[in-house]
Amino acid sequence: MKKMLLIAGLLGLSGLVLAQKTIVPTLDEEGRRGEMARLAKEKAQAKFDAADEDKDGKLSRDEVTKAFTYMAENFDKLDADKDGFLSWEEYVGHNRWPR
Repeated sequence: MKKMLLIAGLLGLSGLVLAQKTIVPTLDEEGRRGEMARLAKEKAQAKFDAADEDKDGKLSRDEVTKAFTYMAENFDKLDADKDGFLSWEEYVGHNRWPR
């Protein structure tokens, strides 16, 4: 009985640890994960800036349609706050990379 409780407790804790991890690394991480995050953010930033024709810091449906087929097809799903624009966070899909 004690062994089963111990195993159940360990499984529960491992679930909490896994839930806190994310596939998206932070920019200040050391090593390869951090390096990849910085490179990915740089590339995403360049694409976002190129698509943002009026340089207002957000992407309109028209700007998205011209630049990104997948995002245009899924604009309503990606526009989390339903304001008709994609913010930087909505564009990258998370808030781990500040603009």
